Amino acid sequence: MNKILICRTDAIGDALLTLPVATALKRAWPKVRITFLASAYAADILEGQPGVDEVWAYAPQSEHQGSRGLKKLSARIRQSKFDAALLVFPDLRISWAVWRGGVPVRVGTGRRWWSGLYNRRVALSRAQGGCHEAQFNLELVSALGVPAELQPTRLHLAPAAQRWAQDFVRARGIKAGERLVVVHPGGRGSAANWPREHYRALVQRLVQWPKTRVLLTGAAAEQNLLAEVARDCSPAPEILRESISLKQLAALLAMARVVVSGNTGPMHVAAGLRIPTVSFFPPAGVTGPERWQPLGNRQVILTPLVQDGKWDMCTISPETAEQAVKRLAGMTPKPGGGVTLRRAAAKVLPSGRKPKKRGVK
Repeated sequence: MNKILICRTDAIGDALLTLPVATALKRAWPKVRITFLASAYAADILEGQPGVDEVWAYAPQSEHQGSRGLKKLSARIRQSKFDAALLVFPDLRISWAVWRGGVPVRVGTGRRWWSGLYNRRVALSRAQGGCHEAQFNLELVSALGVPAELQPTRLHLAPAAQRWAQDFVRARGIKAGERLVVVHPGGRGSAANWPREHYRALVQRLVQWPKTRVLLTGAAAEQNLLAEVARDCSPAPEILRESISLKQLAALLAMARVVVSGNTGPMHVAAGLRIPTVSFFPPAGVTGPERWQPLGNRQVILTPLVQDGKWDMCTISPETAEQAVKRLAGMTPKPGGGVTLRRAAAKVLPSGRKPKKRGVK
């Protein structure tokens, strides 16, 4: 194999959990050139990451809009003369562009009506659960004869972004001896999150800690949420009001002692930087921690109580979250009891099981 295209065009966390596919391919073929087709939003942070030589941004609302844009993408694929393509996110339009682009080996799952566009189909179902998303992604490389061994990726920081983050922290008077705790209360809404009132109660506690500064981060559309979380806090937390790149966000998270969030992209960014995380998850299901927990870092996963098959994220108390942050920040002894402090397994599936369905056609 000389050139391989990896296609994963959804959210940030999904793209980051596909990076182990690139590193697995590089282990098998050290000289192979890996191109990563990602969403325009996630493409920024993938540039310069381990195993990735080139990043293409997929823009279905602009450059790749409609049939003309799709033909443009397929023409670029054809000109690049890839030996293989892995459709990790099995989008119909991209699958067609890869087929139309003449890629000789096309790997994807075998469950959809357009799976006929792939000539190597892997029989697995994410909907049935059973293992971590990163392991599901790796199952596709088995169709190329590459061992699907999960090794979490260590993200690299762009030097320019690091300088920006240092200037950002310095401008806000955050000193080297202070703990920086980043709280990211928002998200895309794909998974149940902690209530904003609980985030506010937690921040009210965190800002009272000695030698500690709290920074609230979020997208431009989440400024009202950040203001609500910061309301009545004394001293007031810092709020990220600037519109920044994902590379800059990564550099900012790298300066934190702990990152607090729901199941969202910045959580996976922090994990890739080996920054400890406190994360709020529903107890199970397609958005639960078995499938989406961060990999490679020290972490506390907080899930709600389940009674008679029902659960409510409100049952995770701010007091419990505060104790979790303290533990990861090194302010209390090792945990005991109901909070799980762990480093995510690198080579063993969190569930201890392989995917239920696996095979290549």
